[in-house]
Order: sequence, then C-alpha cells, then structure tokens
Amino acid sequence: MLVGLVAYAPFGGADFGAGIWDLLAGGTRRGRRQRELIEHSIGPVWEANHVWLIFVLVILWTAFSGAFVAVTMTLYLPLTLAAFGMIAWVR
Repeated sequence: MLVGLVAYAPFGGADFGAGIWDLLAGGTRRGRRQRELIEHSIGPVWEANHVWLIFVLVILWTAFSGAFVAVTMTLYLPLTLAAFGMIAWVR
C-alpha cells in the first residue's frame, strides 16, 4: 500500500498542476487554446494515475478491512463529492 501511495504522490502532481492551470486559464474564449494544450498533455497521465488510487483502495479493502470501513465512514461526504467531481469532469 505504501508503494501505491508513494507512486501516486509524484505522479499526482501532474494532475493537480494541470487542474490549477485549467482553473487559471481565463474565460471560455480567452483560455480555450491553453485548455486544449492542458487536456492534450495530461490525457495519458491522468488515466494512468487513477490506477494507483485503485491499487491503494483495493489493498486497504482486502488487507485492512477495519481501517477501510473507518476511513470510508469518516470521509463519506468528501469522498462522495470527489467521486461526483470526477464524474462531472469527464466531457
């Protein structure tokens, strides 16, 4: 599980950096070209990064089920909002 978290940390920086650039790109017309470049550059990395999160969740679920229950029950609302955000982000 530690390997998955350590792998996600540096690779996730590309996701977060692209997200910030997308937010700061400007309005719909002014930021269109920059957003296209961001989407083109982050596309392959973004999908591969979620593999590390799934890996960590599966290990947590199978090896440490008590901890998995505690984490998911405690963070139910933020995790649900994050999931809806990921779903809504797909265009």
